[in-house]
Amino acid sequence: MNPHPKGYTLIEVLVAIAIFTVMVMLAGMAINQGLQQYRSLMEKGLNFWDYARMIWIEKSFTSTTDYYVRTRSDGWFPYFRGDMDRVSYVSLAPFAGELPVVVWVRKEMDQQGKLFLAYYERPVYTKTFEDIERDFLSGNYREGQGVRILEQVDSIAFSYFGYDSARRGYVWFDRYEGSRMKRLPAMVRVSYRQGDYSGKIVFNLYVNSLMKTEYNDAYQAVP
Repeated sequence: MNPHPKGYTLIEVLVAIAIFTVMVMLAGMAINQGLQQYRSLMEKGLNFWDYARMIWIEKSFTSTTDYYVRTRSDGWFPYFRGDMDRVSYVSLAPFAGELPVVVWVRKEMDQQGKLFLAYYERPVYTKTFEDIERDFLSGNYREGQGVRILEQVDSIAFSYFGYDSARRGYVWFDRYEGSRMKRLPAMVRVSYRQGDYSGKIVFNLYVNSLMKTEYNDAYQAVP
């Protein structure tokens, strides 16, 4: 039996100090990076809660699904309607609850004449195209869950990046209708201006709807 207990060697102590120093440096870098990102958001006119809501809105867009509806004139098509002032789609990531929802994101004006983006959602259940349009035209969409983003801005415009069959390539559109395109866009861009600052936010739609362009051939509807 060794009467003298073994202690730490100088090398072990130096290694432990080096590891601790590196951890402290990494933690400091992470904090500084977070502060820089926050300052950047503040400079762009987006506060913390705007940023948090924007992350959640991004999840809503990326969870867009091929929710097929039908009209007599257009047959079957994935529901999606977008112009420069608003966009509507079906998402699997609701703000509240667990059911898929119809989403409306549109620019609105506050009492001071400033613009903001308003997000509304209602459970889609088994709504038809006419049901969804009726919810919008009647204003029933406002009764669902709502949230504001990009408040106090001077201008807002939507645009859509999708496949153009005539040009045989992807281009940007000011208007995008699922009934005409027969597929969902690849991206939605929101351009806005706040004072001297102009910004763009791009949302990706991870939906492989290009595989479903023959939907009408596979599911012939009874007129």
